[in-house]
Amino acid sequence: MKYEPRSGIVIGEIACGHEGKLKRLFDLIDVTHDGGAQIVKFQIYKIEERALPNTKEWSLFSEWVLNDDEWKQAVEYARNKDLMIFADVYGQESLALADKLQVDGYKIHSEDVLNSHFILDVLRRDKTTLISVGGAKRVEINNLMNFLSNNHSLSKVILMTGVQTFPTPIDGHSIEEVSDLIKKYSDFGVKVGFSDHIQGDLDISKILPFMAWSRGACLVEKHLTLDRNQKWIDYHSSLGREDFIDFMNKVRNLCPLLEPIKEMNEHEYSYRKMFKKSPTFTTNLNEGDVIDKSHIVFKKDSNQSLIPTYNLVGKRLLTSVQKGQVCKSNLVQNKVGAIIVARCSSSRLPNKALKKINGVESIKILIDRIKKCNNVDNIVLSTSTHTSDDKLVELAKREGIDYYRGSLEKVAKRYYDTANAYGFDHFVRITGDAICSDYEMIDKIIDSHLESGCDVTFMKNMPFGTHNQVVSINTIKTIIQHAVTPENTEYLEYYLENDRYFNINYLDSEYDYDIRTRITLDYQEDYNFLSEIYSRFDTTEKFKNILDYINENPKLIEINTHKIQKTPSNQNLNVSLNI
Repeated sequence: MKYEPRSGIVIGEIACGHEGKLKRLFDLIDVTHDGGAQIVKFQIYKIEERALPNTKEWSLFSEWVLNDDEWKQAVEYARNKDLMIFADVYGQESLALADKLQVDGYKIHSEDVLNSHFILDVLRRDKTTLISVGGAKRVEINNLMNFLSNNHSLSKVILMTGVQTFPTPIDGHSIEEVSDLIKKYSDFGVKVGFSDHIQGDLDISKILPFMAWSRGACLVEKHLTLDRNQKWIDYHSSLGREDFIDFMNKVRNLCPLLEPIKEMNEHEYSYRKMFKKSPTFTTNLNEGDVIDKSHIVFKKDSNQSLIPTYNLVGKRLLTSVQKGQVCKSNLVQNKVGAIIVARCSSSRLPNKALKKINGVESIKILIDRIKKCNNVDNIVLSTSTHTSDDKLVELAKREGIDYYRGSLEKVAKRYYDTANAYGFDHFVRITGDAICSDYEMIDKIIDSHLESGCDVTFMKNMPFGTHNQVVSINTIKTIIQHAVTPENTEYLEYYLENDRYFNINYLDSEYDYDIRTRITLDYQEDYNFLSEIYSRFDTTEKFKNILDYINENPKLIEINTHKIQKTPSNQNLNVSLNI
């Protein structure tokens, strides 16, 4: 299981609430399952690991201990309920038993937070490990993190904060501790969770977890019991059966509200359409006039145009306009560039940009095709400052196009710096491996982009590797300012397709093709496929004719369809923007 912030993961904490009775333990597992929690957690221990014979704890824990066979039955019962199983372990014997039971994760109780070498032994199982830091001094946590990180990866560690009194009064909680632990220890690779021990019959007992999730907790541990009136062990901090089920219903309904929003919902779209005003002209203007701020006033119009004044004022009109006319981007002068991003350091097909296909460099094939665009004001080859890309610059000079050199890793910044250097208001984003780019379609999306006034325009229904986008320079600027992982902005689609952040315009190509069709240059098999294509066609052949040929010869698809694109998931990229 992958733990992500604010995902609503709940551990049904049984602890010793069974009081040594196997049937009661089964019933508590049922409550966990019926409520819809993802994980059930037990305290698996040998009495000798928890206390000395002359202590109060010895007498208590002795009453609640279960034997190995009983634990085996309990784990099998929980697994049949499709629950993940975590176990508190207290020493080598209980750890060995948990291993034998093949639990999914471990927890280090706060009483063992100083037992650093034992914790390290647990981490070496390479499973999710919760480490309770309730009641620990910050210096103890610091020292533990340093010790563990020097000896093992902490990527599967979750620090659990929460006061361990039963019950913990309201003023004994510090939800901000979640944020503080994240701030101080996320560099170690750890996540943070929340252990809740508030009195179970208080209304706030169902609120505190949501406060923790809102501060970034990846999961919440919630004690439960069958019936609080029975007053079994830990009942003070436990939710009864019905309250636990009610709490989990709230989790399902409310936790999605804590997730980052990628797309606007229908309610927000309805609001936008109803209330957003459009820029309209205050007077008649002639072709060639420069728009002044006094020439624009915002009014509601059925033909909505959502263009900000900073994209209008100072621009020259391409045609005459009338007072009251709604202003669209295509009425004003915009400089549209084509930015081809390429490098020679590809790991899958080294030097692919300069690799010749039937005697012609692949990047030259692409340049020749983009030169056929009518709506592109300037073509720029954008590459890195690395010496391996010197030959790309030489080729750009030879082909009579401009070039820009920037960051190798931060691709979005290179796009922005390129567009800014050449004064582009908008640009067509073209990757160097898209050597069959459809220049007719690019002209169409530029027209639509300027007509719509959107931030990004995509062409849908295109074979893999032939998707181009038109992007405003302000959109790229937003990405480089707010991207969580700027080094991963090579995968810009994950950002650009975020409807929550950007106004997106989608067009449909209406092409027919086999969904398996792969027209890109990323592997040797792709090279073989494209070699076959360009042995039949000139480099500037219309894309439709190329696609028709592929459709008429379906065996061509088999050359490279089995290759899987090296593209990470949204979760792996963590691609949200901090806006």
